Parts: sequence; structure tokens; C-alpha cells
Amino acid sequence: MKRFLLFLIPLGLVALFVFVGVLPRIRNQQELRANANAERTRELIVNAIPLSQGVDSTGLTLPGQIRPFLETPIRARSQGFVRKRYGDIGQTVQKGQLLVALDVPEIEQDIARARADLQLAKTNLSRVTSVTLPGAVSRQDIDNRQAAVTVAEANLRRVQSVRGLQEIRAPFSGIITSRGVEVGDLISPTSTQPMYTLAQLDRLRVLVDVPQTYYQQIQIGMPAVVRITELKNRTLRGTVVRTAGSLSNESRTLLTEVLIPNPGRAIPSGLFAQVSFSPRGKSNGPVLLPANALKVTAKGPLAAVLSSDMKVHFQPITLGRDYGNVIEVTTGLTGSERVITNPNDKLKEGMKVRLRSRKPTQPTQV
Repeated sequence: MKRFLLFLIPLGLVALFVFVGVLPRIRNQQELRANANAERTRELIVNAIPLSQGVDSTGLTLPGQIRPFLETPIRARSQGFVRKRYGDIGQTVQKGQLLVALDVPEIEQDIARARADLQLAKTNLSRVTSVTLPGAVSRQDIDNRQAAVTVAEANLRRVQSVRGLQEIRAPFSGIITSRGVEVGDLISPTSTQPMYTLAQLDRLRVLVDVPQTYYQQIQIGMPAVVRITELKNRTLRGTVVRTAGSLSNESRTLLTEVLIPNPGRAIPSGLFAQVSFSPRGKSNGPVLLPANALKVTAKGPLAAVLSSDMKVHFQPITLGRDYGNVIEVTTGLTGSERVITNPNDKLKEGMKVRLRSRKPTQPTQV
């Protein structure tokens, strides 16, 4: 009996050790494994919001420079001294109105010489044609003298047309915006400084450099609104009449011309203005993505889109203007999607997630 007790006591100690030490550890490992499996298969809880579209009330707004509808420097085609000038800065002139009269003393001598040459050529022709004896004058001689008369007549007309160039007239109706001529000045066709600069200001052209990001929005015939800050934010409605057709290699911009009216010529050329374009058929603005829904990766910007079956899809997008809390999306989204805010690295393509449930609001007690 004593021997049996000696055997039973160690056996009981071993059983106590297993019950107290080993079984709890096995149970803890099983619970940890079960928790790990549950964590692995558990759906992530996310926050998702629907996208919105901005109201494009102003369209694309860019700075522009106001220029005259027509503007040209006026120069002389012949050399001479200014006898009298008839125009000055700010003066309104009509098409064909005399602006400058030149004195070219040599021209009268050239005309007299041309007339003498013509008279001599006609006399020589008359002499040979008056001979009645057959065979006395060759046909070749008659043709040569007739040609000499034709050349002399052409030379006289040329010299007389040069005399007409002594009078400088306005090529179109407009306003003289600059003057670089005085009485007594020697004028030459090779002079770099023009005598006058003439501008037509009944209508104005507004030149706008459109960046390549927005050049596809510009269409000929589309409306535009021109706002001039210096004239108490005066606005004028115009139309896009032409573009350069290609982007500048230096600035990567598309030169665009907007035509606006100028009632009473109240708007001077040379001002800067803000030009707002309104694309046709565009009632909604661009898609606006919350800044906290943007995921930037090495492959480019992405948006975590939540599908109807609660699965995640990372959609590549192209960004536009940054407004701080929201960013324009030019391509990649239609505006009808739901996007996940604050996407982290746990989200994977095609993963199924759950939306975070919101606590119901308590009714207000009166």
C-alpha cells in the first residue's frame, strides 16, 4: 500500500502539471489561431462617399491682351522730303484721306525725260512708216521702232506712277495711334520707323494663349466673356473667331483670337483682360475628387472606387486643377461613382469590404 501511494503521488503531480500548465497553453494557441483566421477573413470597414461635379459657371478663365481689329504701320514707297503732313496722334481719318505730301524734285525731271524719249520714238517710227517706196525700209526696222515707242510709253507711265507715290493716303478708316514724321524729314522706303501707325478700333481682337491642358476645349464660334478690371470690371461678350491651329514650341500654348465689339471706341487697345470661355454643350463642371480619396502611387494617381457588390477597384485618373480640399479629375471618373476615403495599404484590388455604419441621430426634443 505504501508502495502504491509512492507511485500515485508522482502521477498526480504530472496530471496536475498537465492540467494547470499545458492545457491552458494549448487552449490559448487555439484561440490565437482562430482569431488570426477570423482577422484574415474579416471584411475591412471603410468610409465611402459619392463623387460630385462642380458647377462650371465661369468656364476656363485666362488672361488676354486687347489689340485693334486692324493695325498697320504706314511707310513711303519713294524717297523724298516731307512737304506737309495732314494727320496727328488721336485723329480719326477715312480711307483714302491724304496723310503726307512728299517733295521729290528729281521726279519732274524724270517725267520730262520720259516724255522726250516717247516723242523721239514716235518721230522715228513716223519717219520709217512714211516711206512709200517698196523695199526701202525693212520690216525688222519698222518693228524695232514700234517696240521703242511701246517701251517709251511704259517708262512714262512708270515715272508718272512714282509721282503719285508722293501722296501718302490712309489704307482704311481708323485712328492714328503714333506719328514719326515731321515737315522737312527725308523719307526713304528703307526707313525702319513708320510715318504713322493706323488702327481700327470699332472692333477689338483679344489674343489669349491657351495652355495645352485646355486647348481641346477651345472651338471656333464658341462664346467668350471679356472682363476688364481697370474699367470697373466691365464685361463684353465676344466670340472665338480663329486659332493658330498649332501650339507654340516655346510656350506650349495655343494662340486664340476673340472678337469683341467696342461701342463708341471707349476701350483702348493694349489693355489686359480676363477672358472666360464657355464650352458648348457643357452644362456640368469637371468631376471633383476629395483630396483624402486620392492615392498616389509610382504608376500615377489612383482612386479607390467602391462597386455595387462592395468590392474595391483602383481606377487610374488624370488630375486637373487643385482646389485644396477637392481636386479636378479630367479623365478616369464619370462622377457617378463612390470612392473610399483615406485608402490605406490594406486595401487590395477586388477585395470585398463593408461600409462603416453610422449611428442614428437622436430626435430633437422640443
